[in-house]
Parts: sequence; C-alpha cells; structure tokens
Amino acid sequence: MELLEIFVFLGSILVCFLAAAIVGHFTEKSLGAWYLRLSKPAITPPEWVFTVIWSLLYLLMGLALGIVLTEGRPEQLAAPVLLFVIQLCLRIAWAAAFFGQRNPAAGFVILMMQWLFTALTSLSFAAVAFEAGMLLIPHLLWISFGLILNYRFLKLNRIW
Repeated sequence: MELLEIFVFLGSILVCFLAAAIVGHFTEKSLGAWYLRLSKPAITPPEWVFTVIWSLLYLLMGLALGIVLTEGRPEQLAAPVLLFVIQLCLRIAWAAAFFGQRNPAAGFVILMMQWLFTALTSLSFAAVAFEAGMLLIPHLLWISFGLILNYRFLKLNRIW
C-alpha cells in the first residue's frame, strides 16, 4: 500500500469519526433528563452497546470509503461519494432531530431516508469495489433495527 493510499484510508476513517463526534454532541445533550424519561422498548440495548456498534460501523464506513477512493477510477467516484456524504449527513440529521430537537417522529422520517441512501451507497460502492459495498451491509442492518426501535419509541410514548 502506497503512502497516499494510507492517507486516503486514514482521512476516510477520520471523516466518519468526525461525524460520530457531531452525533455524540447531540446525543449527550439529551441523554440526561429527556431520554431517561422516555418509555423504552424492551428491545432497547444498553447504552454501551450503541457506543461499541456505532464505533465499529463508523470504522467500516471509513474503510469502505477508502476502498472506493483508492480502487475506483475518477469517473466512477462522483455518485458513490455523493451518496456516501448524503447518508452520513442524514446520520447527523437523525441525531439532531431525535436527540437535539427531542423529536423522535422527525428522527423516524430521517432514519427512513438514511436507510434508503445507505442502501444506494452500498450498491454504488459495490459497483466500484464489491467488498466496499459489503462493508456497508452491517450499517444497513443496524439502521433497520434502528427503524424498529425508533418506531417503538413513537408508539410507547404516544408521539404518533
């Protein structure tokens, strides 16, 4: 692996963990009183599980982006990278809505869009480098679980 490729991978991972830090900012602000008062679905994992899983998912996202950027031809990169940026921004938008604005209903809508854009990103990454697309499948599965969890929050707390 060339030095430039190492920097591409490190930069890709850094971008994902920067997004994680922004998400963490919104999450920390509401984990206290507001979130603790919500009725939680029985399937809600302990808080530490979210930290571990999201850390792994951000790493996988960064690796997938790094693979696409290093293996793809320049003319192949515009759509996959744009889709990746959109799904990452939707991740931040979900945290801003659900935790920042304390609005699980808006969070649910954003999470549906994130699922769609993550699926599209996975497909577009796979068209460039199959393994990059496959690295996003755990993320897609976790978002699927998140949709169920977010929906149950809405029902249990009579938000919808």
